[in-house]
Amino acid sequence: MSMQGIPVTKWIRVLPAVVLGAMFWACADKNTAGTSEESEGLYAVKDLEVAGVTQKGPFVKGSSVTVRGIDCQTMKLSDEIFEGTVKSDKGDFAIGGVTLKSSCAVLEVTGRYLNELSGKESSEEFTLHVLTDLKKHKTVNVNILTHLEYNRVKSLVTGKNLSLAEAKVQAEREVLAAFDIASTATEFEDMNILESGSDNAALLAVSVLMQADADAAEVAERTYKAAASIARNGLWDDSETKKEIAEWALGAEASGELEAIRKNVESWSDAGVAPAFENIVEDFGEAAGRNPYLNPEVEYDSLVDMRDGQIYGAVKIGGLVWMAENLNYYDTVAVPSLRDSSWCYDKNLAKCAEMGRLYAWAVAGSVCPDGWHLPDTTEWNALFDAVGGDASALKSQGGWDDGSGMNGSGFSVVAGGERYRSGSFDSEGLKAYIWSSVEIPDVEDESAYAVFFGSDGQVSFKNSSKNNGHSVRCVKD
Repeated sequence: MSMQGIPVTKWIRVLPAVVLGAMFWACADKNTAGTSEESEGLYAVKDLEVAGVTQKGPFVKGSSVTVRGIDCQTMKLSDEIFEGTVKSDKGDFAIGGVTLKSSCAVLEVTGRYLNELSGKESSEEFTLHVLTDLKKHKTVNVNILTHLEYNRVKSLVTGKNLSLAEAKVQAEREVLAAFDIASTATEFEDMNILESGSDNAALLAVSVLMQADADAAEVAERTYKAAASIARNGLWDDSETKKEIAEWALGAEASGELEAIRKNVESWSDAGVAPAFENIVEDFGEAAGRNPYLNPEVEYDSLVDMRDGQIYGAVKIGGLVWMAENLNYYDTVAVPSLRDSSWCYDKNLAKCAEMGRLYAWAVAGSVCPDGWHLPDTTEWNALFDAVGGDASALKSQGGWDDGSGMNGSGFSVVAGGERYRSGSFDSEGLKAYIWSSVEIPDVEDESAYAVFFGSDGQVSFKNSSKNNGHSVRCVKD
């Protein structure tokens, strides 16, 4: 396949708000179970005992636990409700006789919990959820990670037609990436902060980070906002809150708070153990300034732009070294034309810091750091070939409304949208346009080739007016 005489790799792969407390049940459709199993007149789950542990720190004895049916495809809640309580301050529960027409269920726990930092009972009640398949999980743990993925999973099932299993795999990867944690082998509802193991350490670390130096009400608000952000596009994009948490994390070891947390958790555990969470907390603090679109499982090099001191991730793919982030250079003294030829999306400076600047083509070729340059179409095609024609391998894990990014290469294309030459902005979360150095001759409106990344695996070279604003990625000389 080619476009305007330029060879283009064939891109054929198309990949297939959390609320608290009483608001959760208010969203239910009281009149419809709507399950595929119901249409056959069968019970998918009959007389099952559903047991597990409920944890922020452990929820205290008497906290309420509810199991409710939910359609595995439509995500509509049913009228099938089974209630119980936490049996001890270990957070354990067991609810018998659960009978559902669908194998999918939502568990909700509401109550006070033991604060990991203070070791004391929280001053206010807290609510967490988990969405699970009871054919797969007879033991179901409810925790901060299951809660953070809850509405994202529902969004992927109803919006992208993913199966519950597929949606949970993607949502778990996105939630962990938000905390700069690599993917785990253990599903969230199987994790337990009172048991050893690296995956349990990830759960405890996230629970500790969400607590940080906040009181119970602040933790609830912090968790609500993070879950709602992740539900939208798989990305926790609250840089202010993340910075606050990171600042606490950087000082937590020196202040003795991490040691106190370990002692508290060990005192709650029957085995007297706590997973090794400390390094994960410290790593989050150190990575606070890191671009959230990068893949935490990829080892990046660093490019320091000596002109302004900004640091970018860099990654080698195939035989070329690429910037793994969009350029955000804006020195109007050194390059006066930048004043009228580069923009932040929607005129929002925070967007420049998050996704880089949008540049007109005339300046795009002159803004790369020394030793780097704007790639031509041959270099772009070499990149495409290196990932085997898999567009999802180049797209960031979060930030795409359709959730289509896997970012196995670490290239981390973000859906940063574009600026039209008319001055309007469009397509954040949906599309990315990145300039090439190749102009198109004999075109009336003076065009150049931009690489277009769309939803559902779309990628191609596009003829774009040189006056449009697109992102810039530089490749090493």
